[in-house]
Amino acid sequence: MSKQLSNAMAGAVAPSAALPAALTNFAQLPDDSFVREPVVRGLFAVSHATVWRMVASGRLPQPIKITPKVTAWRVRDLRAVLAGLGVAAA
Repeated sequence: MSKQLSNAMAGAVAPSAALPAALTNFAQLPDDSFVREPVVRGLFAVSHATVWRMVASGRLPQPIKITPKVTAWRVRDLRAVLAGLGVAAA
């Protein structure tokens, strides 16, 4: 059995290198900074589709179009949602 398969079967956590830097350093980001969808997915542990369902239902704030192809959320807005859920933005 390969080491990778063995780790997966043992429930090993993926290395932190696979996480976006903004997610691992979320607590240090300024309130006025922006994060993209992969960070939002990681913060709320949801899929791409669920992020957009949460936006549509108002559980997540509307993202901001930075350019025609770049959408992002303000860190301040995401921290407010996390605080409302009783989760520390660690």
